[in-house]
Amino acid sequence: MQSATRISAGLLTGVLTLLIAAVFVLMAVTAHRQIVTAFNRQTVAGLAQSALTRAEIATDYAVIKLGELGEAGHTDCDAEAVAALNNAVFQSGSIKDILTAHDGVICSVAMNNETLTRNYRDPVDSMPARDPKIVLNPVRMRTSSAVAVTLKFDETALATALVNTESLVFDILPAAFRDSGAIKLSLTNGRTIGSFEGPQWEIGGDAEMFEVKSTRYPLVVRIHVPARLMHELNMERNPATEASVVALALLIAYLVARGLVSRPNSANHIRQALRRGEIVPYFQPAYDVASGEMTGFEVLARWPGRDGMKMSPAAFVPLIEANGWSGDLLELMIAKTAQSMRSVTETAPHVKFAFNASPAQFSESGFPAWLDDVLKRADLDPGRVVIEITEREEICCVDKARRSIEALRALGIEVAIDDAGTGHNGLASIQRLGAAILKIDKLFIDGIAQDPRARALVQMLVDVAREFGMKTVAEGVESEKELAALHQLGVNEVQGFFLCKPLDADNAILELAHHQAVLARGRMREAGGTAEAGTQPAKCA
Repeated sequence: MQSATRISAGLLTGVLTLLIAAVFVLMAVTAHRQIVTAFNRQTVAGLAQSALTRAEIATDYAVIKLGELGEAGHTDCDAEAVAALNNAVFQSGSIKDILTAHDGVICSVAMNNETLTRNYRDPVDSMPARDPKIVLNPVRMRTSSAVAVTLKFDETALATALVNTESLVFDILPAAFRDSGAIKLSLTNGRTIGSFEGPQWEIGGDAEMFEVKSTRYPLVVRIHVPARLMHELNMERNPATEASVVALALLIAYLVARGLVSRPNSANHIRQALRRGEIVPYFQPAYDVASGEMTGFEVLARWPGRDGMKMSPAAFVPLIEANGWSGDLLELMIAKTAQSMRSVTETAPHVKFAFNASPAQFSESGFPAWLDDVLKRADLDPGRVVIEITEREEICCVDKARRSIEALRALGIEVAIDDAGTGHNGLASIQRLGAAILKIDKLFIDGIAQDPRARALVQMLVDVAREFGMKTVAEGVESEKELAALHQLGVNEVQGFFLCKPLDADNAILELAHHQAVLARGRMREAGGTAEAGTQPAKCA
């Protein structure tokens, strides 16, 4: 019956593919223009989001620095406080001055102190953040725009940082948009705190606007690009492009047809796969940057499928989360890991296993007790377990999540913040959660060896983690240059395809043994005086 159903579904998918592809081919030119225009718009929207992320991280960093000054009591303008202000400004590239005020007594240290003094005495167009203790004001820093970020400690004390927001947007626009485009960073009340206009930009001309707003701060980024440019850029076609249009039409038609035929049964298929244990763990090694030791594995869900084809996690994990089966998936991954990696748990006590959990699970009061029961049934030591909570989804209740993390820590389980700096919660919330590990997303690792801006963002995340007493793990390392740069920046651990791709259990066990053998030979050579200075993780066999 299932075989007949598959054949029928395959025939229907094939017929629909041919029909839809025929329509796409007849509309090839129109489709090409629409696709390229959509790509252009997506590119500009991505630039706007990148600029907003920069502004949010700079504001996060300012709030953290101000909070540290307040907690240390450096608001009374004595010699120690002034030294602390100087040190905070010196350590930051974006903070140009810091002002503190306590019972009406104010002090600041940098050359721009008049800017913050005027803002303190006569604040203009104040805009509160989602946290009402944080207020942003537009200010002028000599000839450029800036923002004053104020953190109120109580009714008598506050601290304000002068953040150079003009520099955050200066290099956002690429060459294709730079001459005739414009970008503006402003507060939600319309006051500009950073802008760039190309030499051919025409105010009032026919242009498309792309806008993104922060959910945590009163920040808005708007990018204006001439409509003509949006419809002309990348529109050149050649025979290879024409062939690509036809191929793309067939591909899209197949994907649409497959979605129309299989979508109604996708959830049932996934549920059955969970019950049968068809979804299996794959293991991606993580390595200590300083010693080269393999410290553990991130456990990733893979669905081989009965036909031998592996289904992408992007296709089934969101459906599992949407249907409330995240707990079933986590329990299955723990049970299969404990079973298949028993030799590792018995012979390599330093190796840990990192499992993924959703923010919604951390908000459930019974999650720590449930997880403890799952680990006991699987006979997996909690001290060997790391639970990763993604930062891409908003944590609805930080206090509940923090209590869950405290309960897990009491059981011996470490908690890692995954995809740090990419989501809704911000660096300030990471401090409140009290996690032990900060995982730096591949988004920030790409280009770290060549792009000083990417390097600065990673350095900021490493510094924040170090201040919070957290270990850092860099994801998505794809080259030796990236590995060397991360070593220089002080990242503790790394993982990525450059070092080793995710492996099934048997190959993961072999890779651990191979890696330990490589390190042992290296130590023997070093003991004999033949090894080169320095140690770094060895790549997969």
